[in-house]
Amino acid sequence: MFNRKKIKLYIHHGRFVPLKFGARNAAGKIFARSANFTFEIFYSLGLWVISLLAFFGRLIMRALFRTGEALISLWQKSAKGARKDFLKTREILPKRYKLALQSNFGRTFLLFLLAASLGWGGIASLKLIAKGLEVKNQILKTASLGQGYLNQAKDALAKQDFAGAENRFSLAYRTFSQGRQNIRDSGLVLNQLLNLAPQKRDADKLLEAAGLIAQAGQGLVGLEQQTNGLKINAAGVSSQNGKLAETFHNIDGGLAGVSSQLDRATALVNQVDINNLPSPNRASFADLKSKLNLGQLTLNNFKEVFSLSEVLALGDKRVLILFENNNELRAGGGFMGTFGSLKIHDGSISKINVSSIYDLDGQLTENIKPPSPLLNVNDRWYMRDSNWFADFPLTAQKVSGFFEKEGGETPDLVVALTPNIIIDWLKITGPLSLPNYGVTLTAENFVEQTQAAATLSDNLPTNSPKQILADLVPLLLQKLSGVDKSYYPQILQSLQDNLSSKQIVAYSRDANLQQAFENFHWSGSLAAGDRDYLSVVTSNLGGTKTDLYVEQKLELTTNIGPDGAITNELSVTRTNKMADLPSTANLSFIRVYVPQGSKLVSSLGFDYKSLSYPQGEKYKIDEDVYNWEKNSVTDNLTGTIIGQESDKTFFGNWLDIKGGESKTVKLVYTLPFKVADVDRLSLLLQKQIGAQSQNLIWNLNFPGRSIAWKNFDPNQLNTDQLNSDIILDKDYFLGVVLNKR
Repeated sequence: MFNRKKIKLYIHHGRFVPLKFGARNAAGKIFARSANFTFEIFYSLGLWVISLLAFFGRLIMRALFRTGEALISLWQKSAKGARKDFLKTREILPKRYKLALQSNFGRTFLLFLLAASLGWGGIASLKLIAKGLEVKNQILKTASLGQGYLNQAKDALAKQDFAGAENRFSLAYRTFSQGRQNIRDSGLVLNQLLNLAPQKRDADKLLEAAGLIAQAGQGLVGLEQQTNGLKINAAGVSSQNGKLAETFHNIDGGLAGVSSQLDRATALVNQVDINNLPSPNRASFADLKSKLNLGQLTLNNFKEVFSLSEVLALGDKRVLILFENNNELRAGGGFMGTFGSLKIHDGSISKINVSSIYDLDGQLTENIKPPSPLLNVNDRWYMRDSNWFADFPLTAQKVSGFFEKEGGETPDLVVALTPNIIIDWLKITGPLSLPNYGVTLTAENFVEQTQAAATLSDNLPTNSPKQILADLVPLLLQKLSGVDKSYYPQILQSLQDNLSSKQIVAYSRDANLQQAFENFHWSGSLAAGDRDYLSVVTSNLGGTKTDLYVEQKLELTTNIGPDGAITNELSVTRTNKMADLPSTANLSFIRVYVPQGSKLVSSLGFDYKSLSYPQGEKYKIDEDVYNWEKNSVTDNLTGTIIGQESDKTFFGNWLDIKGGESKTVKLVYTLPFKVADVDRLSLLLQKQIGAQSQNLIWNLNFPGRSIAWKNFDPNQLNTDQLNSDIILDKDYFLGVVLNKR
């Protein structure tokens, strides 16, 4: 069967958003919606309780009536027996016989006993029914008041009235708590009677869950004032009280408490048997459970993210930021034309420098041998080309090494980001004017102004795209820090979207922090897996900025043979949508990463290109480049390099696409494992760092087998094949279990 840990790890890859980072607004919506559904459930349970009590009342009445009938029958038989005895002994009991025969005395006496019994039973039953009505009314009153308070809290949150929202959550909590107490005080007999009914136990759980939800809402709103005291601007992170560490600690503890309350509420709701509810309310209850589970997941993940933010903000850290141009795509995200180095002490930026990477490259004294494909752009290896490896932790270490060689201090943290995040934030802040350059930057013209127009304009200084970025960053952060609070969720959501789509990746020398990046899938690592794997990585080595205009489509066909052997056929189609000009051609070295040990069968469609190192050049050999070259072989017919990298096999070769041109590359290869008679088959798809979204089609052919389980919904599913279309905007994990027929 599937490794559940790995399924959990990848099936939500990049998706812990359903996690909306606007925790305050999201919490308000979750609690308010929960209130509506909770009211419906309480109302239904109230009706169930009264129906249950009425049933028991009728049962008691019926039992007493049957008892009366039995007593009448018994007295009748006794009277007949007495009459017979009297006839036999009339000389002894003449008076008794006459008394029994007069005015139907026996029947009258029995009716009197029956009336007394029924009266007692009816009174007891009516008391129970009356008490049941009281309990029902208490439940309905509790639900109505609690729902009203939660709705008022929701309205207060919408108006940013956090004090009012906190007060309403508090009132809702007291109401639900009092409702539980009222039921407990309903009387010993009634309570014992109700405890036999699962509906009452479910009602008690839901009342407790509602109280916990109200408490969680109150706690979240209470945390708002503390989080509001945190300020983010161009100078870093600060706290209003000047005690950043204490503020982080208090918020972290508060989030832990709220998370615990929501976890308990979720557990209680999950224990409620949906079959105990009236059928009209089951759908709404299922929706409530779904939303509550989502809220629990959201808050728990937000808590983890906040704890990670605390670690990142506090202490002393040296940070290296790589501004990577994904219009000139590289394996590590894009060409690193600009970098930023900064020092942070307890959230405050004590030193910052943003400049062109060429300023550092000029200080490199060592002549380092580059990976052979990089010879197309340079016969020496510099920091600007050091993001060569598709596995970002390895690339980050390599970049850090070059940064040190070129005069920089060893960074504790390396962050790579593409223009996508800046474009998203410009959509929020609106246009930013840079008078020194005579430009106004917007989300629509950012790429053009900083890349194309700037390099062609005589009015702008040399290297202006890099300098524009250096001047823009602090200005953008300053403007973001001043936007209205209503934009905070949008800012944080854009950050999350860019992290999940790998437009931002991070690496830390601290092992614990790096593990946190791995857990959140922010590390840009080539993930481990023991089944099928695919990642197509391109490096633009033609010197043109064209990748944003190149559309890439992938189609993978997986064929399973009778013996379980697997053959993959991969087509990579790239279309250059620019006009056919000398400056618009896209020349890229493409690496297709597959499971380690895969064997190349054929390769068609690549452009053959032969490169060689200059003769007599005295190079310093980099260990990783040495291993990369040593573990690679080249197919003489096609020039395809078959190599090993980060526990993956890769097939690498060149593709040159002119403006307006489209080309397709086809690879056929076998996987290093077979599928058993009953076995799992999974495909882990990893998107390239910095790349745009692309279409991928997976065709799986499994003749003679059937699917016993799958974790995705294919577009088409037939007897022995399936087809799935995917927008590869993040990493995906697709899995099936196959049975041999």
